[in-house]
Amino acid sequence: MSALTASLLANLTVSLVSWVGVVFLFARRWSSRRELALVSFAAGVLLSTALLELLPEAIEEAPGESNVLWATLLAMVAFFFLERFLHGFHGHGDGGEYAASRTLVLVGDGLHNFIDGIVIAASFIVSPGLGVATATAVAAHEIPQEIADFAILTRGGYSRRRALVLNFLSGLAAVVGGLSLFALGDGVRDQIGWFVAAAAGMFLYIAAADLLPELHRHGREENARPRGLIGSAFVGGIVVVVVLARLVSE
Repeated sequence: MSALTASLLANLTVSLVSWVGVVFLFARRWSSRRELALVSFAAGVLLSTALLELLPEAIEEAPGESNVLWATLLAMVAFFFLERFLHGFHGHGDGGEYAASRTLVLVGDGLHNFIDGIVIAASFIVSPGLGVATATAVAAHEIPQEIADFAILTRGGYSRRRALVLNFLSGLAAVVGGLSLFALGDGVRDQIGWFVAAAAGMFLYIAAADLLPELHRHGREENARPRGLIGSAFVGGIVVVVVLARLVSE
């Protein structure tokens, strides 16, 4: 299977994650505890993918270890300002604020998903194993985010069906992002190491700035049992990345 085909299938699969909101149609017992477990699992997947998969590959593909680390740091800085710019897109508040922000949620998600698509495509160009690990990391952190977005869209006045469809269309921006990288030609793909380093920076930033602080904040508010669940899910995310990487490389 070519890198183009593999990345296209992976991005389409990640886009389907937007349908996770359908859980609200059937599961009435969705709880903050389950959401915390998902966030913890995503944090483990993101950190292990960045440190064990993306950074080693970036160092191998790009010239100079120090240059790669600079690229990773600059990517983290860039995503810091991007998140500041998109901060209102994922805001929470009363019904009026939800109604005002529902379009911005879709626009912000579209941009985010477009970048995810580029990251996944760049990883598949390097190797199938790296591509699978990266797509897994993207999907893991998309699940809790898409659940939150689904809630915002429905609170903003959209029906559940319409919210699911619009969320999916926003998710398809990942496919567009992946195809864009291939359309740019060999000149860009020759610099693929920098894209992989930037992907590592993005994953590290999301885990360090968004997911881990959320877990610590809620962990102080919960009893010991959820804290144990959070820790187990976090380690489970790391184990999944290690196992997947070995299975694909064999």
